[in-house]
Amino acid sequence: MTHQRRLQIRNLGKSFDDALVLDGFSLDVAAGEFVALLGPSGAGKTTLLRCVSGLAQPDAGEILLGDHAMHRLRGAALRRAQREIGFVFQQFNLIGRRSALANVLTGRLPDVALWRVVLGRFPEADRRDAFAALERVGLLPQAWQRADLLSGGQQQRVAIARALVQRSRLLLADEPVASLDPEAAENVLSLIREIAREENMSVLCSLHQPALAARFADRICVLAGPEEAPLTNRGAPRIDASAEARPV
Repeated sequence: MTHQRRLQIRNLGKSFDDALVLDGFSLDVAAGEFVALLGPSGAGKTTLLRCVSGLAQPDAGEILLGDHAMHRLRGAALRRAQREIGFVFQQFNLIGRRSALANVLTGRLPDVALWRVVLGRFPEADRRDAFAALERVGLLPQAWQRADLLSGGQQQRVAIARALVQRSRLLLADEPVASLDPEAAENVLSLIREIAREENMSVLCSLHQPALAARFADRICVLAGPEEAPLTNRGAPRIDASAEARPV
């Protein structure tokens, strides 16, 4: 894993109405690093991921993804930057009636002509990449199977393959294993960690399970909930030194 800073978050602040969710939050994520976010519901984990991705605008602070100042971007410039960000969600966000292959190919939508998308005629190079991504996540035999007929763990693997063909530099995972059984959860997190290292992809992943975070993440960032800290400290990261020192 390189120590080059891929994502830099500086003094981030975000409120909803009168509720302060993030206050002075700062964090760096290196290229190839897997950072887990822990904290109770309402601590700001999802809000942080939405701000990083550009789906929500922070009230204060800076978010730098490589050369992109995400907190400043709007319109076409924001959409170009978002091409470098892959997403894995708790509810998979797949098109159930489409095949696993078709869902993986949606990772190439921003770079493919509209007529090809409408007709389903993706360039051959993109199709090769999609098959290779499915093979990488262990789902090549299921390439033509409908997404809604796959297990939960398999659906998350399709979402990871989609991020691979998108050529993401940053993967944002919001509770990716919350709906999975323990074995599937471990398999998905193990795969994310392997891909982060092999593809030099940065990962910022929110989790509810401290044991899984300690096992699979390179570092852990704990966000305090409203009942744990004064309002001025809410969202301040606490790095778990045992996880940081753990051999990787």
